[in-house]
Amino acid sequence: MPVTPEPDPPDYRQDLVARPESLAIMRRIVSAHVDLWGFRELSDSVTLCAHELLANVDRHTGSPHCTITLRRRPDGVRVTVTDTNTDPPTSREPDEDAEGGRGLALISGIAEHFGTVIRRDSKDVWAEILTSRPAALA
Repeated sequence: MPVTPEPDPPDYRQDLVARPESLAIMRRIVSAHVDLWGFRELSDSVTLCAHELLANVDRHTGSPHCTITLRRRPDGVRVTVTDTNTDPPTSREPDEDAEGGRGLALISGIAEHFGTVIRRDSKDVWAEILTSRPAALA
């Protein structure tokens, strides 16, 4: 009987505490999944978006507890970060010398689409990074 390889999982989901010291590990995990799914050319962009979304949880939500979900799509990857704060993220104009405040603008420039879904006790902030070539879903 021939052995059929298992298809790559279409999603990766991880509950975590989004602290600066955990972000390097998450960048490696995100990059590995994007590469595994055949989107190596998107790896830097997806990883950067994931990093910014996770960093915003620690800085702006009052609790670093969150969930990151990577969803493989035929044309790219959707990264979603869910946290327990229901306030939508807000873009702001950082002054030249500010160290932060550019995350949403950065995501807006990289992602084809991004947005927020507010729920009663949580929110999802997501970004879709797409390629012009569809990959075969296993």
